[in-house]
Amino acid sequence: MRHNLLIVDDEALIRQGLRARLTYLQIDVDEILEADDGTQALHIVRTHPVDIVITDIKMPDMDGLTLIEEIRRTGKEDIQFIVLSGYAEFSYAETAIRLGVKAYLLKPLSNDEIRDTFDKLYREMEDNGRVRSALLSQQKLRRQQQEYLLEKEVGAFFADPAGALASPERLKLLLAQTLSIRLRENACIYLAEIGVDQESYQDSGFGQKDHELIRFSVRNVFYEIESSCEKLIVNGMSDSNILYAVFLGGEEKRLRNEIERIFLKMRSVLEKKMAIYLTFGVSRPAREFLPQSASQAHSALQQRIVYGNSNLYFFEDMKIMSQQEFPSSQMHLIDQYIRKNEVYKLKALLDEIFSEELIRRHGTAYLRIMWVRILNILFHHYDQQAGTGAGLEKLLSNFNLPDHINSLSEIRQQVTEMILECIRADHAPEANARSKMQLAIRYIQEHYNENISVNDLAEQYNMSPNYFSSVFKKEMGSSPVSYITQLRMKKSMELLERSDLSVVDIARKVGYDEGQYFFRVFKKYTGMTPLNYREGRR
Repeated sequence: MRHNLLIVDDEALIRQGLRARLTYLQIDVDEILEADDGTQALHIVRTHPVDIVITDIKMPDMDGLTLIEEIRRTGKEDIQFIVLSGYAEFSYAETAIRLGVKAYLLKPLSNDEIRDTFDKLYREMEDNGRVRSALLSQQKLRRQQQEYLLEKEVGAFFADPAGALASPERLKLLLAQTLSIRLRENACIYLAEIGVDQESYQDSGFGQKDHELIRFSVRNVFYEIESSCEKLIVNGMSDSNILYAVFLGGEEKRLRNEIERIFLKMRSVLEKKMAIYLTFGVSRPAREFLPQSASQAHSALQQRIVYGNSNLYFFEDMKIMSQQEFPSSQMHLIDQYIRKNEVYKLKALLDEIFSEELIRRHGTAYLRIMWVRILNILFHHYDQQAGTGAGLEKLLSNFNLPDHINSLSEIRQQVTEMILECIRADHAPEANARSKMQLAIRYIQEHYNENISVNDLAEQYNMSPNYFSSVFKKEMGSSPVSYITQLRMKKSMELLERSDLSVVDIARKVGYDEGQYFFRVFKKYTGMTPLNYREGRR
């Protein structure tokens, strides 16, 4: 068993002597860190994994016991402490014991004391680790068993809702236990059947054998989306391209809005980043787990055969959608007009879709369906473009707009403005991205000696990491990482030629915390070691 060790003492000779003795005694330690005062020690503990702290009692800015108390407040409860003390400070032993210090050693230390202390400490840490591991394994096993039982119950309910294996009461009980929630009386329940569309295997790197990987990705994204409702998703048992979801909440309309928002958010992540395409079929709202709800979700999903994939279908909307004047056939025209920038045709089509006659005939449910359909098309259009994360988020924030719009003309205006913004964004990304690259290059030139990552840069300029890297390479002829390395190497070469700084100091000045890593990068870049370079130039 090996650990990271931190030695805290204001005297460098004591730190170095203790380090040498630990090495001589062959104490198993991964890394030995040093701090000359409590403030520095606290910083190391917060930013670096530390398992054992050896600290002196008397130090200028913060004594050893205060340091232990401060480290305890950071929440790192697994760190073990050994206190070093002179005879004059033996009165501190009582406080040290109260703080859970594992050993209180008096100076000067003998080799036997050091060896015995670490032997005892390592045995105790190993025993505690076994106990902790056993408890975690038990908890994990119990949670996996509950999740398996729930998944099995949900799968059985969807596969054969009226069969003997499906028990709504047992399903409700398992759901409450596994999700650690209390199902409120008269809670609204929607069931959903989610289909993985065949495009997921055609437009991406996934093959037909990767269905489990796809479903794993879908489940992860589903749970990462923050939501005001309780939700659950499980794999279908009989079809590898099907998942089942349960949504629980209070008021029906609000829960439906939340399902729509979750669907659109999943689209924005899965399609854009992984080329995974989904279609949702959702039941009527109910107050219990009704057998017909599973059948309704399945029937709703079948609507994709008629109206297309990558969409959201509610069973309660099927009657409206089946009527002849429902403008499903016109949805592809909206996408076509957006791509061709045919604004006048768009406006005329929207007037037709949101006509007073259609809304009077079908009610606000029709308005809701059309609103989500159009947003879905806009999402598809945004997904065709790189670096449109902000636009997608704006669409998500606006998808509830009909709830607080007072007239049809207002609705038409809002939808038209959103579509026009989408069209404008279609022509802007390249020029906009180029100006962002200039800012990014200037930032890198000013901060090359700091810890810069591509993810941080991309986030700073509101771009995806992949898109940022591709635009950067197109603009500069090299990747961001190569460009940063090039700047650092040029600066280090200047310092080696013109200063007497050590190689370690130069490494830190140009952004490398580890001298050995800098050594390897420099040799790879120049073909020689830093010292050879300096000697050759001089």
